[in-house]
Amino acid sequence: MDRIVNVQKDLQKSIEKGFVNFRKSPKDRITVEYLETRLENLERDWQLFYVNNSKLYETQTPEDIQASIYVTDDIYDKTEDTYISYKSVLKVEINKLKSVDKMSAVQGGGNTASKENSSFVKLPKISIPIFSGKYTEWQTFRDLFVSLVHNNKALDSVQKLHYLKGHLTGEAEQLIRHIPITQTNYSQCWEQLEKRYNNKRYLTNCILKRLFSQRRLTFESSSGLKELLDNTSDCLNALSNLGVDVSSWDILVIHIVAFKLDLETRKQWELCVSSSDTNDLPTFDQFKVFIEKRFRALECLDSKKSTFQQVNTKSFLATSKIHTMLCELCSKGHKLCFCKKFINQTTEQRREFVSKNKMCFNCLGGNHTVYECKKPTTCKICRKRHHSLLHLQYSNEKKGLHSVQKEGTQASTSEHSSPIVTCLSTGEVPKQVLLATTLINVQSRSGDCQVVRALLDQGSQACFVSEDAVQLLKLKKEPVRGVVSGLGESGNIVTESTVKVTIQSRYEPNFKIPIKMFVLSNITSYLPEKHIDSLEWLRNAHLKLADPQFHTPNKIDFLLGAEVYSQILNEGILKGPNNHLVAQSTKLGWILSGVLKSSENSSSGQTKNNVEHSPGANTNPLVTRSNYYRKYPGHNQITRVVT
Repeated sequence: MDRIVNVQKDLQKSIEKGFVNFRKSPKDRITVEYLETRLENLERDWQLFYVNNSKLYETQTPEDIQASIYVTDDIYDKTEDTYISYKSVLKVEINKLKSVDKMSAVQGGGNTASKENSSFVKLPKISIPIFSGKYTEWQTFRDLFVSLVHNNKALDSVQKLHYLKGHLTGEAEQLIRHIPITQTNYSQCWEQLEKRYNNKRYLTNCILKRLFSQRRLTFESSSGLKELLDNTSDCLNALSNLGVDVSSWDILVIHIVAFKLDLETRKQWELCVSSSDTNDLPTFDQFKVFIEKRFRALECLDSKKSTFQQVNTKSFLATSKIHTMLCELCSKGHKLCFCKKFINQTTEQRREFVSKNKMCFNCLGGNHTVYECKKPTTCKICRKRHHSLLHLQYSNEKKGLHSVQKEGTQASTSEHSSPIVTCLSTGEVPKQVLLATTLINVQSRSGDCQVVRALLDQGSQACFVSEDAVQLLKLKKEPVRGVVSGLGESGNIVTESTVKVTIQSRYEPNFKIPIKMFVLSNITSYLPEKHIDSLEWLRNAHLKLADPQFHTPNKIDFLLGAEVYSQILNEGILKGPNNHLVAQSTKLGWILSGVLKSSENSSSGQTKNNVEHSPGANTNPLVTRSNYYRKYPGHNQITRVVT
C-alpha cells in the first residue's frame, strides 16, 4: 500500500509541475504541436494515476485506506482538480491557435476559405441551468444535460458525475450527496434522478392544468391572442416530448381554446369555418393561421385603443380614489368609520345618518346597501351584519358612560377653570426615566447587515420602523391602511405601508425573529433625554449590555412591541441601588430601564407635568408611563393598530 501511495504522490507532483512549467513557457514556444505533446503527457500521467487509484481500493480494506495519508491529504481530489484545470487550459490554447490559423487562411484568399464553410462569429456560451428538484424544471434540465454532457463521448464518467453534482441544488443535491465521485457511480446517480423526477404522469397533469386554466379574453387584444396561441402550442409540444400522441387532439384543442377567445374573435372564427365549402373538421394548423392573421391585424389598432383605455382607466381610478378618501360627514380625507365627529355621536344619530344617506350598514360604504355588500366583516360584538359603531347594546353602554363622563366633566369644570390639571413639585431632585434600548442586526435588501437602535416597548401591540431606516435598508414596502391609536384613543396616526424584516441578536447570531413592521415617519425623539453619567455598580457587574451607549442620547430606528419582547426574555434580573434601575437578561443582551437621579445638582429643582384629568381617576402627581409620553410628545403612544 505504501508503494502505491508513493507512486500516486509522485504522479501528483509530476502533473502539478507540468502545469507550473507550462505557465512559465515563453510565448514564442507556444504552438499547436507543443500543446498537443503536453496534452498527451498529461493524459498518460492521469491514466496511470487513475489505474493505481483503482488498484488501491481493490487490494486494501476501507479502514486502511481511510487511515492512510492518501485520504487524509486528499491526494486524489487535489490531483483531479489540477488535471481538469491543466487540460482545460491546454484545450483553450489549442483552439485559439487553430482559430487564428483558419482566420489567416481566409484573409490570405486561399482555397481554405471556400472549402471550410464555417463562421467565426463568437457565439454565447451554452450554460446548463441549476436543477433544484422542481418537477417543472426537470425536462429543460434533462434535455440540456443529456445533449451537452451525458452523450458527450469526450468526457469520462468521473467528469460527467462532477458536472452533474455541480448543477444540482436543494432536494436534488441531497438525493445523491452521499455518493462519492468515482467512475462507476455516475450511472447510479443519473438513474436515481431519472427515477425520482422523470415522473411523466405528474408532468402531464401540470401541462394539462396549464392548458385548461388559461384566462379568457374579455376584449380584442393582439397580445392576449399571441399569449393564448403560444401557451397552447407550448403545452402540445411539451406533451409530445413526453411521448403523448396529440396528433388526433385537433378538434378537442380547438373547442377548448375557442371558448377562451373574446366574442368578436370567436365570431370571426365561426364565420371563417362556415365559409368553407367542404364539410371537413378544421385542423389546429388552420386555427393557428387564423389566430396569427387576427393578431397581426389587431397590432395596428391596439396601440391607439390601449392609449384611450389607459387614459380612461387613470381618470376613473383618480376619481374613485378621491371619492373613497372623502368623509361623508365632515368631507375630510378619511373614511367615515375613522371620523371623530361620527364616533362622538350617539348610536341612534349614527344609524339615522347612515340610513338617511342610503349607505351600507355593514361597511359604511356609500355606493351599495347591506344586502349587496361583499365584505365578509361583521359586528365585533354580536357577529351580525352591521358595523360595530351601529351596535345598539354597545351604544347604550357607551351612552351611559358618556353621560357619567359628561357629568363628571361638568363637576370638574365647576371646581377648576380648565380640565387640564397642572401639578408642580418643588424641593426634589429631578429624576429621569430610562427606557429599554438595544442594538440589533438587521439585513438590508442587498444582503448587507446593518446595526440599528431599537426601543423595547412591552405596552405596544405592534412593531414600528422609521422611514429613515426603511430608506437606509432599502426595504420593500407593502401598502396598507392603518390607524395607530395611543393613550386615551387620542392622537391617532395614519400608517400607509408595512415592511418585513428579520432582526438578529449581536451576541447570539443564530437567534433571529421575522417581524412585520408598520412604517412611520418618526418613532420618538432622542433617547435618553439627557446624557447619563457612568454607573459604578453597572461597571462592576461586567454585563454584556444590549445597548452599550444607553447613556448617550441618540435616535431610535425601530420600536419592538410585546410580540418581540416575549421571545427575547431570559432568566436573570439585577437591581441597582435603591431598586430604582433594573437590568434584565435577554437574547439581545442586558437591557436597562427604570428611574435614575440626574447628575446635575439643582438647589430648587422643579418638575411640571400636564395630565388630562378623567373623573374618578387618581389626581396625585405620580411619575407614570403616560406622564412620560405626554412630556415627550414625539414618542409614539402605541396601544393598538387598526387596519
